[in-house]
Amino acid sequence: MSKLNTQALESQAAHIRRMLERSKDIDPLGVLSLSERLKDVLEQIENEQNRDKNHAAVTLLFYGAPVDGSTGIDAQFAGRAIQDYQSALSKHMVSVAGGQLGARGPIPERNLSRLNITNVVHGSFGFHLEEASENEDMFATALKQAVDDISDILQNFVAPEEKKFEDAIEKIDSRTFASIKSFFSLAHREGASFRIVDDEEEFLFDDTKILRAFERVESVELSEDTSEVSGTLIGVIPIGRRFEFRIDGTEEVISGNIGKKLSADFIERIQQDEQFIGKRWSASLYIRTVAKPDGRVKVNYVLMDLVSRLD
Repeated sequence: MSKLNTQALESQAAHIRRMLERSKDIDPLGVLSLSERLKDVLEQIENEQNRDKNHAAVTLLFYGAPVDGSTGIDAQFAGRAIQDYQSALSKHMVSVAGGQLGARGPIPERNLSRLNITNVVHGSFGFHLEEASENEDMFATALKQAVDDISDILQNFVAPEEKKFEDAIEKIDSRTFASIKSFFSLAHREGASFRIVDDEEEFLFDDTKILRAFERVESVELSEDTSEVSGTLIGVIPIGRRFEFRIDGTEEVISGNIGKKLSADFIERIQQDEQFIGKRWSASLYIRTVAKPDGRVKVNYVLMDLVSRLD
């Protein structure tokens, strides 16, 4: 809760300084007490600024109909909202790591992406979530990066520019999309708005933004599948991790990214070895389809594996 804590502590420090200024000529004993309080607050600010920021930490603050001032929040709404956020986070983290999630079923190693509720935040009503870790890391953890990513994705879902939304869709899989859709749908349905605060930034999602996101997610269909197809491997580009493949019986040449599970060494070997390029293969493809409200359909392909040589 570094940003929120720092803001609160800086506000305290400013208040104490004003009191010191008023008391310096009329209350010497009070000045001593206030000086000690100011010293303590300044030490707390320094501790917050030096706190380990390589672990995930985020605060979700809610407003609107489900919230009773700063005293309470509808338990069913809060539980659903936190579940949707955590679900989006877990699914995105697996996807970024190179895993392909099935349409249903458990999320692999979900415990690695779990956040703990470590504080209830008042002012409005919200929750502070932190990554559980006893160690200090020199670099940002994968979960820290995933939290930052989800904040950016949510921001792009509500951005006025349609292109930002479309770019965000390109970065997530169907199950992450489903969780984000559920999150915005819940907020819209329950008349809630929210604010996300991390170590450095805060993002406000007001009623207008939530309505924009809700209308977008309701009008887009995102589906994924894996398929084994036969065809000719036309070529690969190791640096860009790209491939071209002609499907048997057609003139269609599909192209796309090469999956993360295929090593860089293996991709270079494919490019250089005449046993691969120009030969027929049974290939495992990950196929992602985005149907947009204006009728456009975009299909992305990822080459997961060359299963077997066919000639």
